[in-house]
Amino acid sequence: MKRFRFETIHLIMMGLILFGLLALGVRIIQSKVLIISAIFLVLLFIVALLWYQKEVYELSDLDHIELLNEQTENNLKTLLDKMPVGVIQFDHETNLIEWYNPYAELIFTNEDGNLEEELIHNILIDKRKGDITQTFEVFGNRYTSYIDQASGVFYFFDAFIGNRETIDANMMRPVIGIISIDNYDDITDNLSDADISKINSFVANFIATFMDTRQIFYRRVNMDRYYFYTDYQNLKELMDDKFAILETFRKEAQEKQLRLTLSMGISYGQKNHSQIGQVALENLNIALVRGGDQIVIRENEDSKTPIYFGGGSVSTVKRSRTRTRAMMTAISDRIKTVDKVFIVGHRKLDMDALGSSVGMQFFAGNIIENSFAVYDENDLGPDIERAIERLQADGKTRLISVNQATRLVTPNSLLVMVDHSKVSLTLSQDFYNMFKDIIVVDHHRRDDDFPENAILTFIESGASSAAELVTELIQFQNSKKRLSKIQASILMAGIMLDTKNFSTRVTSRTFDVASYLRNRGSDSVEIQQIAATDFDEYKQINEIILRGQIIFDNIMVATGFQNHFYSNVIASKAADSMLSMAGIEASFAMVRTKQNKIVISARSRSKINVQRIMEKLGGGGHFNLAACQIDNDDFEKVNQLLVETIENTLKEINEVE
Repeated sequence: MKRFRFETIHLIMMGLILFGLLALGVRIIQSKVLIISAIFLVLLFIVALLWYQKEVYELSDLDHIELLNEQTENNLKTLLDKMPVGVIQFDHETNLIEWYNPYAELIFTNEDGNLEEELIHNILIDKRKGDITQTFEVFGNRYTSYIDQASGVFYFFDAFIGNRETIDANMMRPVIGIISIDNYDDITDNLSDADISKINSFVANFIATFMDTRQIFYRRVNMDRYYFYTDYQNLKELMDDKFAILETFRKEAQEKQLRLTLSMGISYGQKNHSQIGQVALENLNIALVRGGDQIVIRENEDSKTPIYFGGGSVSTVKRSRTRTRAMMTAISDRIKTVDKVFIVGHRKLDMDALGSSVGMQFFAGNIIENSFAVYDENDLGPDIERAIERLQADGKTRLISVNQATRLVTPNSLLVMVDHSKVSLTLSQDFYNMFKDIIVVDHHRRDDDFPENAILTFIESGASSAAELVTELIQFQNSKKRLSKIQASILMAGIMLDTKNFSTRVTSRTFDVASYLRNRGSDSVEIQQIAATDFDEYKQINEIILRGQIIFDNIMVATGFQNHFYSNVIASKAADSMLSMAGIEASFAMVRTKQNKIVISARSRSKINVQRIMEKLGGGGHFNLAACQIDNDDFEKVNQLLVETIENTLKEINEVE
């Protein structure tokens, strides 16, 4: 039984009462004997009180221990209620929960406010069976744990809090991302409200499930655009998983017979959230112009190079006539402000580059007089030489050599790059450096080596060719002038080259453009005469094909003779011929050119993205049509590098083990 102890206030009150009684007795009592007796009794009471107080404070060892235990128990209860340490007491035999502290309740309570007892039960079973790991995960958070089998108590604490000082600060960098649903507008354009609602529900549920699983904060700005915010640790896990969300979304959309894919632009860095968001938007634009169904990631520093994921399907972003009309107006307005326009294709002109240059010269010539299509007279293939001869004889196209063009450039001149967007591939690097303003019209996926001073970019990776894009611009221009027969034929030849005579990468827009060119006098006989293959060229193509080898069951790689010089056209035609063979999904033709460069032309059908393979070797192009040039004298080494790059790319998309 707990003993009563006098507190200080008790002693003061009793002293005041005794003093009052004693003073009253002296006043009333006249006898000295009685007064002395009263004083004696008061002193005796005080002595007895002090003795009692002394006895109370002289506790036994057992009493002292009991007192300490009581104080410790109270402190421990307070500790367990307030400290971020979870404590769960359980039954030895059934593993049923008998007691838990508030922190454990906080951790194991779901969004609906219910305690996840089954989850706790499963964790206890795993730990009691001898789970060698000391950690477990709840709702995406990791905890370090310890179980006391003897007392039936399970302890755990937040692993992040326990190791805060050891966590890499880089993992906490902010990440901003933008998600775009490819082809959403085109698919929903002619659907009923009920069907659109079903598509919206599918997209919203998919995005919500993904974000909730990864614990990512996100917001929808409209049905085909989402913004999200997370940290680099989460982004790294997604990159390690190679952003499997792309393939998952594509498959689920296909099951619902929807031609929808995802594109993302993501950026991360330190502090400057506004800049991170701007870079994320730029990355999304790059992903879209590269054909969609992919992710572009870049840190918010100019020196950082982007990282690409996806691109596992043929270009899915459908073109818009509205955008083409808007680009026609923007390009026309810009041309009106300059004194001269020069149009250049890429090095080693092919028929698409020449055709789009001729078409763009016609377009610009309808606005200002001084517009020129530029070519390099020292670097022409036989078919291009024949085409230029026909154009010069026709006299309707202002064609000049790059040397002539160099003497005509003024500070107010404009350069238009067609059929390429890489500075390293342009017709002449010195000529390019003479311009401060550049317009890009291209159908290849945008790459890193993009012109920094491009004021307008019309890049549509969904188009079959640059000639198709330029012809559409001419259509929307509605000029009174008409394309000449040879101009229309060269444009048609460019389309036929990149579509392999309308057998690949063809859309309804391609046939619309072809019909327009046919109405303008495009002549198939003229095209055949221009694009005809020389006998020597035909022999070289077959030499390369006969040296071909099949790797990974469905890929053909062929090389020319190491000490023999070939043209780029030979390599591309060899790759085209190999792709037409049964069972071949992708083809690669590698030759050495007169400039002592090793050129690789790559082609594919619909499963292998040869653009990604060529980009790793310093080139670029389309999903199913790409190329690269390599400065290397070791032919065999480059061949081995090509095979290794193909193998690594196939591993990334799980095509090979």
